[in-house]
Amino acid sequence: MARQGEKSIIHTLRDVLLQFAVKSKKLASPMLEPFGRRPEPATVDADELTALRSKLRRIRATLRDAESLSVSDHSVRLWLSELGDLEHRAEDVLEELEYESRRAAQLEELKIDLLCAATTGKRRREVSLLFAAAPPRRLRRKIDDIWARYEEISSDRKKLRLRPGDGVPRPAVGALLPSSALLPIGQLHGRERDIEKVAALVRELPDGGRNYAVVPIYGMAGVGKTALVQHVFNMEAVDSHFELKLWIWVSQEFDVVGATRKIVEAITRSRLECGELSTLHELIVERLAGKRCLIVLDDVWDDNPSHWDSLMAPLSRCALGSSVVVTTRSRKVAHMVNPKVYHLKCLSDDSCWLICQRRAFLNNNDGIGQELIGIGEKIAKKCGGLPLAAEAAGSALSNSVTPRHWDEVLESDLWADMEVKNLVLPALKVSYDHLLTPLKRCFAVCSLFPKGFVFDKDALIQLWMALGFVDSEGGCSPEVIGNRYFSDLVSRCFFSPSPSDDDGEGKFIMHDLYQELAQFVSGSECRMVQNFHSIKMDESPRHLSFVSEECQSGKEFHLNFSQGHRDLRTFLFVARTKQNHGEIPYRAMIPSGLITGFECIRALDLSNTNITELPDSIGNLIHLRYLGLENTSIQMLPESICALFHLQTIKLNHSLSLTQLPHGIKLLLNLRCLEIPQSDIQMPSGLGELTELQRLPFFTVGNESAGCGIEKLSELVNLRGHLHIKGLNNLDSAQAAMANLSNKLGIQRLTLEWSEPTNFGKNLSDLQSNALNGRADNRAPGFSTIADQVLKCLKPHSNLEELTIKGYNGSFLPTWLGWLPLNRLSCIELKDCNSCKELPPLGCLPSLKHVLIQLLPNIRVVGPEFFGDVGEIASSSNSKVFNVFPVLESLTFRNMEAWEEWSGVKSDHFPNLKFLGIAKCRKLKLLPEFTSEPELRIRHCDLLQMPLCQKYWNPMQNVPSPSEISYTCTAEGDTLVLEASCSYGV
Repeated sequence: MARQGEKSIIHTLRDVLLQFAVKSKKLASPMLEPFGRRPEPATVDADELTALRSKLRRIRATLRDAESLSVSDHSVRLWLSELGDLEHRAEDVLEELEYESRRAAQLEELKIDLLCAATTGKRRREVSLLFAAAPPRRLRRKIDDIWARYEEISSDRKKLRLRPGDGVPRPAVGALLPSSALLPIGQLHGRERDIEKVAALVRELPDGGRNYAVVPIYGMAGVGKTALVQHVFNMEAVDSHFELKLWIWVSQEFDVVGATRKIVEAITRSRLECGELSTLHELIVERLAGKRCLIVLDDVWDDNPSHWDSLMAPLSRCALGSSVVVTTRSRKVAHMVNPKVYHLKCLSDDSCWLICQRRAFLNNNDGIGQELIGIGEKIAKKCGGLPLAAEAAGSALSNSVTPRHWDEVLESDLWADMEVKNLVLPALKVSYDHLLTPLKRCFAVCSLFPKGFVFDKDALIQLWMALGFVDSEGGCSPEVIGNRYFSDLVSRCFFSPSPSDDDGEGKFIMHDLYQELAQFVSGSECRMVQNFHSIKMDESPRHLSFVSEECQSGKEFHLNFSQGHRDLRTFLFVARTKQNHGEIPYRAMIPSGLITGFECIRALDLSNTNITELPDSIGNLIHLRYLGLENTSIQMLPESICALFHLQTIKLNHSLSLTQLPHGIKLLLNLRCLEIPQSDIQMPSGLGELTELQRLPFFTVGNESAGCGIEKLSELVNLRGHLHIKGLNNLDSAQAAMANLSNKLGIQRLTLEWSEPTNFGKNLSDLQSNALNGRADNRAPGFSTIADQVLKCLKPHSNLEELTIKGYNGSFLPTWLGWLPLNRLSCIELKDCNSCKELPPLGCLPSLKHVLIQLLPNIRVVGPEFFGDVGEIASSSNSKVFNVFPVLESLTFRNMEAWEEWSGVKSDHFPNLKFLGIAKCRKLKLLPEFTSEPELRIRHCDLLQMPLCQKYWNPMQNVPSPSEISYTCTAEGDTLVLEASCSYGV
């Protein structure tokens, strides 16, 4: 003990002396100047810094102007490319200067802590070098290089002014031909039902007090909107229903006067030079008054409501029953003209094959062999349901109707074929050209991901933010603006929700043709590398990704970069398919110093690799904003990472080897997302200072005084999305109240978890000590009142949407009533609540759609308490709830070992229940009747299943005993499916 005391004193004394040495050196430096120790000359003065910023703004303005021009001169393209490089270099230098101004003020304390923790002289020297200021001469040289390069580039272009000959205004409509009402040649495959539905819609009487109905047809480029409406337009039943039919191709070049003039010209069949809107309106009223009209406005892009109202104004004089059909690629436009939108979806693979056949054989496909059919059907699947793609694929097949050629088309990248590109890309590029500049950059960088990739919306927005693609707008957060960008791209069909339920919410896919478009428009800026073993990069893209193939999973590969990749801003490892946690698709042999050689890197994602540690020198990547280390074997992050002031996102999900986070993480004041694995990792102290945090999906409450307490959550008022708090058994009510969950209005999903104690050998004195300190043992029934108090103090805000409670051993009833109202709660899960004997009154929640109750072993009866006193609760919460579980769609019970009775269900309860699942509730004997007739799925519930099985069991010899039978019963509507399996003893 004496020796330990001496060591403690020695370490304390050493730390004090070290702090004194560091601070005294800093204080003494001005006094040493007269003796020859002068600081190095300043990097740049304030005037020069202002001039550099001003020049950067002008460069940006020039590049933005150039984006509206179609430049064909190669020398001008090269000049603009060089100007873009200069823009990035100027941004980097300005950031570096800003970083150097903050380094001394913010890193001194961290440096002292690391020096105190260093045990060797070598380690102290490493720390000193790590936090050393950048040599002023190097910064000075960078600035001089920028000025020189600027003069060189601008000298031929009159100081960054585009000359008239540099380009012509970019055509808004691309190379597309105008549409007309003439019926296209050939049958419209796979659209029979769509034709019937749209034909019925155009003939329906309008609602809303207008004389005319508006039918918006919305869908992605190439899906066949125009062809569908052409067939409807020329139907005999439609033709006889209307007195006058007009077809107007609107296109992107929209102005109210021009579009109105087109309507007049379609009526009069003559060209007009009139530019007066009122005159044009009078001409329309004169010709259309009292007539039942059908007007098709094809390819509408303008989403300005006032423009639309002005265009539609004269149609109020048409006869009742008139109709306006609008085709558009924009969901925003469709909803503007009518909230009831007809969404034209993609075709089936069979229909695409019919289109391919028609194009490949020019409608003469007699005698086509089975071998060609088999190959052709596989090619048709590549079309993704787009008729335009099927037409292009058929064109490629028509070059040679032989199995050999078709096999070549099948095995190749269909969309890389120049003939196919020329047929498809012009139509898609119209959508791209119509995007705002920030959205163009956001879309182009998606070329780093492979075809079929499932995008996580939040992760993609975080990448956009890291790369500076999300512009600041007023007081909106970048996440809000990024979500706005993403929604705009979704509404224009660049993304669509993932069809797989396994992918979960917030997951999206991109059609293969749009992926091809992204690669086309990104040019040399982005490069995606596939099919690699040993890689040597000779080009210099600004954004780079490596994509693993399934056949390469787990194989080692080597990266060998040539010089010139210090300008990389994005470096990603992308897993093509969803990874199981613990599976490592990449075994990357990364040369020493490669990562830290990316001086300009903004986004670095090493997820799903076998990396185990990051070098201390990662602290030199001062521009880094996004760091992905998900599903890796990383054990700890170096403290030097806390010097990355610009860091916004750290992703460590499923990296289960991680043991701790950096102690200096409080210095990352720009951190907006911190995702850590759901383990017993200790939360670092100072977390409460990261007030910009938007996403902290997991927070664990430790049982030690060190680290970050739950009270620090009180200061994180900007948290959004999901918050999972684990270890609530280590709290008392006072501590729980300090979390102040009710002030976190951005939290949509909340998970509250009481953990199992790690020491099962606690004696009575330990339990008594915990009781005195107000801490609850999750396994001791006597402490359930403490759990009640903790849960009561963790009341969330009233607009919470999803709630999970796990491991809670208190009583739900009094606490739950204190939480109400929860009028927006749509999903609740109660799991592993071992001491609960009654369910909370969930029936009164007006928005509840999904309920899961699992492992509540002491529940014997589910009765009226589950439904609640609807009238009393509704009146107290100012909500109108007239039925029990008024909108509930899914109800699941699992592992309810003691549950025997379900009573109190009335005919007006569960009016919208669609699914009822019961599993491993072996004592439950009888189910109530539901008027909604939900789908029923019962598994491992002997007393429920045996009567049904015995009823339908065919008489046979040697029927096994009930104990030898495992039953599964599934009822869907009127169909009852019974499964029974048994094992016989020898």
